[in-house]
Amino acid sequence: MKYSKLFKDLHSKSDFFVLPNAWDVPSAKFYESLGYKAVGTSSAALSYLNGKSDGENISFSAVLSHAKQLLSEIKVPLSIDIEKGYASSAKEIAVNVLKLAELGCSGVNIEDSLKSGDLLPASDFAKILESIKSELIASGYSNFVLNARTDTYLSGSVGEKVRETIKRENVYRNCGADCLFVPGLVSIEEIQDISKVTELPLNVMNMPSIANISALAESGVNRFSLGNSVFDDVYSYFRSVASRSLKDGNFSAHYNHSALN
Repeated sequence: MKYSKLFKDLHSKSDFFVLPNAWDVPSAKFYESLGYKAVGTSSAALSYLNGKSDGENISFSAVLSHAKQLLSEIKVPLSIDIEKGYASSAKEIAVNVLKLAELGCSGVNIEDSLKSGDLLPASDFAKILESIKSELIASGYSNFVLNARTDTYLSGSVGEKVRETIKRENVYRNCGADCLFVPGLVSIEEIQDISKVTELPLNVMNMPSIANISALAESGVNRFSLGNSVFDDVYSYFRSVASRSLKDGNFSAHYNHSALN
């Protein structure tokens, strides 16, 4: 599905949905066939497939090409992990996001951290969000979802993580963010503390200790992203089976699955 209001409608403080993260056309189509209402991408998975480590080590043209491939094959809304924006200025980042909207995407994640692991000052990231939102609205994409990712729980430089996350939500919301993404947030108590005092829908990422979606929904999570968890699982299985069959000389394990469609 090309850009539409449907993805924006999923984001509400009163609702909950799971966003799977695809890494290629077959995975995106399979998620769609299972009934997921939207699909996201994973920068970690896409980087891995291109022989690179995560962290904007691939080109933005590769991100655009990947998005175009997925959009050509699925009908549900698509959201793109754009990392830090693949540009050095707020204006350039806004142009990149607009390119994705014009392609047909319905949203992006953009993060407030630096490659060093430190966080951008909230005011600096706010300028980026404002520039993106302004560009989107001026171009007719007011329902495009701007998912502001804050790395307060991933950065070692943040002490009072709950307090800093709440402070940044307030700033980002006032600058046009539609959702707050807090990867690394796993404590149910802290999820509740953040969700109950913030106005933006809360997005957390799949982690071993917070995989129960019923508990997450009850605690105030609104969007649950699978991130690169499924991709890692698939490639871990591939490595295991390929290594075992080469070692024991028996390749029959490669047929222990149903037919692929």
